[in-house]
Amino acid sequence: MGEKPTGRLLLVAGLLMASLLVGFASATLSDVRLETEVSEALGQPWYDADQPLVFTPTMYNDGDTAVTVPMNPDCRFVLNVYNESGVMVVDGDALCPEKEQGQDFFAGENHTFDAVEWGMKDAEGEWLQSGTYTVELMHTKTGLTQHVVATVQTPVTLPDGLTYSVEWMQRTAEADGAWVGLVSLHNPTAQAVDLDLLPACSMEVRIGTESRLGAPCFGEVETLMPGEVMLVDQLVVASPETLDVRISTPGKSFVHAQTLQGLTGPMALQATPSLVLNTNEAQAFGQGDVLVSELLLTSTSLEDQTMAFTSTCKAELWVLDDLGHVVFDSRADKTCQTIELEDSLKADSPMTFTLPQWGFFDNDGCRVQPGTYTVVAELPEFNLATLQTVEYRDADANSCTSSSSLILEATSSWLDEDTLQVSTAMSNEGDAHYLRMVQPCTYALDFVDASGVSVHRFQALCGEYDGRKVFVPSGAAALMFDVLEVEMVQNGQPLLTDGFYTLEVTMFASSDVVATIDLAWPETFTEDVNTEPEEEQPVLNSYELTGTWMGLLTETGTCYVMEVGDSTVLLSHARTLPSWTPNGAVQGIYEVVDTTPSPACATFSAPSVEVVEVLMEQPLAQEQQESVAETVLVEEDPEVAIDPVVPVVTVIVTASVLSILGIVVATNEGLRLPATMAGLWFIGLLGKTHETTDGRYQRGRLMGYLTANPGCHFRALMSALDMSNGQITHHLRVLEAEENVWRKNDGRLVRYYPLTNQLHPNTADDDLPVPPLSPDPNSLQGKILNLLDHDGELGQFPTQAELAKRLEKSQQLISHHLRTLQKYGLVERRKMGVMNRYKLTREAIFLLETSDDFGQN
Repeated sequence: MGEKPTGRLLLVAGLLMASLLVGFASATLSDVRLETEVSEALGQPWYDADQPLVFTPTMYNDGDTAVTVPMNPDCRFVLNVYNESGVMVVDGDALCPEKEQGQDFFAGENHTFDAVEWGMKDAEGEWLQSGTYTVELMHTKTGLTQHVVATVQTPVTLPDGLTYSVEWMQRTAEADGAWVGLVSLHNPTAQAVDLDLLPACSMEVRIGTESRLGAPCFGEVETLMPGEVMLVDQLVVASPETLDVRISTPGKSFVHAQTLQGLTGPMALQATPSLVLNTNEAQAFGQGDVLVSELLLTSTSLEDQTMAFTSTCKAELWVLDDLGHVVFDSRADKTCQTIELEDSLKADSPMTFTLPQWGFFDNDGCRVQPGTYTVVAELPEFNLATLQTVEYRDADANSCTSSSSLILEATSSWLDEDTLQVSTAMSNEGDAHYLRMVQPCTYALDFVDASGVSVHRFQALCGEYDGRKVFVPSGAAALMFDVLEVEMVQNGQPLLTDGFYTLEVTMFASSDVVATIDLAWPETFTEDVNTEPEEEQPVLNSYELTGTWMGLLTETGTCYVMEVGDSTVLLSHARTLPSWTPNGAVQGIYEVVDTTPSPACATFSAPSVEVVEVLMEQPLAQEQQESVAETVLVEEDPEVAIDPVVPVVTVIVTASVLSILGIVVATNEGLRLPATMAGLWFIGLLGKTHETTDGRYQRGRLMGYLTANPGCHFRALMSALDMSNGQITHHLRVLEAEENVWRKNDGRLVRYYPLTNQLHPNTADDDLPVPPLSPDPNSLQGKILNLLDHDGELGQFPTQAELAKRLEKSQQLISHHLRTLQKYGLVERRKMGVMNRYKLTREAIFLLETSDDFGQN
């Protein structure tokens, strides 16, 4: 019998299977490749929750034989994500279970798998921060990868209370020029908001059909102060078309939509060129700096373009502050003329326009406030505009800043025995307004001792809020600022001696605000209480006096005297009783007690009394009053018997009156001149004066000196020309009569000017010249100059407080003289650190070196 057919069939089938297995096994995975199709975000250059990143993977077998590709059925593909620093933030393979099965690919075969979507979340399901990431699609078993760099915007929720606002403005109210939008973030709450904990993101801007990412959503600060308004982003729109503009945050928690009207009168260009604003490089500008800028117009065409200008005002510059106010406009001070001018924009070189300089002064001539300024440059005829921001810093007080109605309240507490905590709050009783921080350090804390001297100063919140602004509404809840901590013991040593102090807390802002706190150091310090019993005051015996009180003028006041028999009694106090006043026209009976003399009677040796009760008073008869007056005033009649005290008093009275009159006349040039003239007339000098050549010579010297030094005052003329009081008075009188000179009172001084077309009595005070000051070395101003000269040689520059302490004068008096010396160009103030320090100018150094008086001093 033959073999059964079934057995032969099984043998053939086994051979065929073996041949197929040999074929798959002989193929390698090196012929397998991975390609992906990546979705694109429509209308925007970023991905978000509405338009996520999607991979569609396809695997190809490019070999000549079949291959079996291992697969993980639960996760064939995973996504690995890396941030901009290359750090893996999502490991897609970490959660895949360990499974495997094969999938056959014949020669030349490919297979497209299900799409893989990137959810932009981490392993815990939280949104990743907005930014740029490298997203890698990886086949889990073969390790084949494809990657793409993607920018994403993930949803952000604004903290409670924070609000955005957008203001649109043009150069003038007549809708002239490009549109500029300022995006601001406001914290209207009474508490600070920590922005450092918020995820990073960028503003989303859509202008017409074009979209872009703007500035960071929350600026570049860590904390938003209570009431603070922060400029976040700026954008410029210059187009002949009416455009819809939308500004939003990721997730659309804030959306601003605006329709901007197109600009009129555009000039057609073949291709819109690019505009670049270049300014002098500076991290931040300060007082005295000047913004220098130019505009570069670069062609985007391969061919030269003709630009036809019809106005002399080709390129304009205007500046906005961070509140949206136009503080500078280059077109405001010039007139545009109509022209016909064609210029060629080369394809290979830019066209340059020089722009006006700006010295950081506003339209009213006031120095601008610290902050961020938006500089806009435009070519109005071609609807082209660009912008750039600059920072301005200024620690000095601004005279144009109005005083505010702000109230700063401060409280203190002890964190421990060595750490003082100070809390501050700001409220406003007036109109709502902006308060701007103006110094690198926001607060100064001065510990003032019982004598009013600041013995130690701390500065706090330095480098955080300089130039930032706070909106203080009227009558709203107080704004609470950061708690300040002061370490009272440093390096094991207490900063203060034991005692009571006043802590002055000053906020350096456009309007300085001060609060005070009374405290003790250490916290447990108390004054020693004297427990010893007070000594009993002796009981004074009173007695009666009868007579009349007569007033005698002395150098220190009025001394009241009563003649009682052969003795003299002095009144210690003129007003010991509320309703009684000594009166020389009455005689009375007075109950008195012995006491110490008054300052006005201190030069007399007679006993002093104090009136405790007026028992009786009655008017004196006329002859009695005359008798009393004779007793007091007649000092040369030997027949009159008077007390020895009276002549001494009379001499003092006469000398006092004459000396007071002399002092007043000597210190006031307005009185000195007529007094000198009266004296010359009195002694007959003027009547005897004979005009000589020498007189004309002296008046020539006067005119020459006044021509070189107009505004020189009377005493300075005497000193400079070495003339006597009478000489210079006479010659000035003659020159005034001849209308060669004229004079003007300036406080206690009288200044003289030559009479010219430029200098006449109707000249405004501010336009009158003042000659350089030459102070007396022994005056307070001279002492200040000497101190500054001495310290300057040592490389030291004192503060106003240091000068006041060393000269033992009040700071107000020193401040007055420093301002005078600054006015005359002898002293200059320099900001060194956070303190104003003073030094001599070159003119002052020359004055001291060439002055014999200062040299001897």
